[in-house]
Amino acid sequence: MMFALIAGTARSDSYKDIRMTYLWDVTLSMKGYNGSPNIYDKVVTAMIKDIESITNERTEIVVVPFQNSKYCDVWKEFATPQGKANLKSKIKAYKNDNITNTNISAPLQHAIDKIFTTDKIDIMKLMTDGVDNVDPNKLKHILDNWCQIAKSKDVYGYYILLTDAAKENGDLIIKLKEICNFETVDLSDGDMSGIGDIRQLNVSATKGIGLVISVRDEYGEPKSVKFSSYGGDVQPGYQVHFKTEDNPYIEIDEVVTMDENYSFEVHPKFKRSKSDIMAMSWESYNDITLQMTPVSTDGPHKNTRLLDESTRVQLINKPEKTVSFYVL
Repeated sequence: MMFALIAGTARSDSYKDIRMTYLWDVTLSMKGYNGSPNIYDKVVTAMIKDIESITNERTEIVVVPFQNSKYCDVWKEFATPQGKANLKSKIKAYKNDNITNTNISAPLQHAIDKIFTTDKIDIMKLMTDGVDNVDPNKLKHILDNWCQIAKSKDVYGYYILLTDAAKENGDLIIKLKEICNFETVDLSDGDMSGIGDIRQLNVSATKGIGLVISVRDEYGEPKSVKFSSYGGDVQPGYQVHFKTEDNPYIEIDEVVTMDENYSFEVHPKFKRSKSDIMAMSWESYNDITLQMTPVSTDGPHKNTRLLDESTRVQLINKPEKTVSFYVL
């Protein structure tokens, strides 16, 4: 499986490298303690395969095994052949047979305080087979403030539920579905390969604008909404429903299939004639919201996550600058 982490500009106007962080639950229940499913080796295999498939050597990889405190260890490497080899060796050799409870809030807070930074796109995979039975109120507090933290630091979190026991806190699952930049991934069916199958799509926007239409030059023409992919190739056939909120000028309401360049061709329908709009005094109109809802949510797209629910549309109502070349 290819894992080509693409360092794009989905959330920023300047280039950012990627940091991949694995918060790895190593409590004994992962090894079958007290009747729990023994999934430890499967998770190790999937995590190593995921790390192996990162091709951009500028990507930083952080692995944080945890039990009942903020971490048992912290390993950091860049995704060079030697860096990945070092991490794989530490993961395979790691042994911790302490009988403890599960503290999810502490390693998550540690990642927020000591790992995530504003100069990188942070993608975090929190892998657990249980619930926080040390400080669940602290976890609730972190999640209540997650959106602000995630947006200010460019963080995308994945709460990976490895067993049915990890789903016992239904209120937590509901909360995760309501907050931004934190998605649940259900692997309770035992197929741990899903750890490396997460695909993330972000709209390629500049200052929140993902679609620009020149009224004078592109009236009635199809336009593309472009995305960046993180985590590898999205399987063909992925579909999204695009729909504009009510506005005076255009309407988009259609289901579109993504092309091989991670773009979706939409067909804006203007509510006013071209001459009417051109006669208006404004040169730029930005107050149009384009809602985006994934249609493909199962099968090969089960673990594909559309991270942006909306983007803005900008209408340009002025002559575009042109450059003329003369050959003498």
